[in-house]
Amino acid sequence: MAAPAVALAVKAAVAAATDKRTWKVIAVTITAVLMPFILAVLLLMSFLSGGAARNNDAVNLAFHGGTISSDVPSEYRQHIEEMQDAFSQLDDAIAQLHIESGDGSLDSTRVKAVFYSLYFGADSLQGVDYDSFAGCFAKTETRTRTVQNPDGTHTEQSYDAAVPLTDLNQVFKNLDRLLGRTVTDDEKSNADEIYQRALGETGTGLTVSSQVPSTAGLISPCRK
Repeated sequence: MAAPAVALAVKAAVAAATDKRTWKVIAVTITAVLMPFILAVLLLMSFLSGGAARNNDAVNLAFHGGTISSDVPSEYRQHIEEMQDAFSQLDDAIAQLHIESGDGSLDSTRVKAVFYSLYFGADSLQGVDYDSFAGCFAKTETRTRTVQNPDGTHTEQSYDAAVPLTDLNQVFKNLDRLLGRTVTDDEKSNADEIYQRALGETGTGLTVSSQVPSTAGLISPCRK
């Protein structure tokens, strides 16, 4: 009795498997079960895409200027405007370093990209020491030069020269001392992404750091 029952069950299963209506029912059932998850994924992708576009726009506006859309939330607009003002102060700080022409120039875009990664979204930029921040990207070397005395003689004179740092690891060590904390790998990666975006290169995506460093008491230049 068992064998005929099994045979009938197998036959019924084969018939159901070959029936298009059965597959339609299965497909509808699966779709109904998975639809909430599909919608959630699509919503998340849309949200991330919109956030990435907004972050890219913020980078472009901060580095290159332009008109901020009226659709931008007021708080986000404030952060962009504060970053634009900070970049202006960083330009002044970099100029104050007096990098000698023979040593190349300090990459101001790199300085600003790191600053953006660390500070965009901060409650306030009051108290930031821009001179000290820019100084973290340079080192001081003692050099000699020949100067002419009033009597026509010449004397060797020692002086300190600011030289751009080419080693980013040293830059971040300087920033660690300045900020009193360790700059995270995510912040470094984000700074590099921002740097590429500012130069018009294609990157993988931007994030805004939620860990804003305390800037109180930052008065000592980083240059060593």
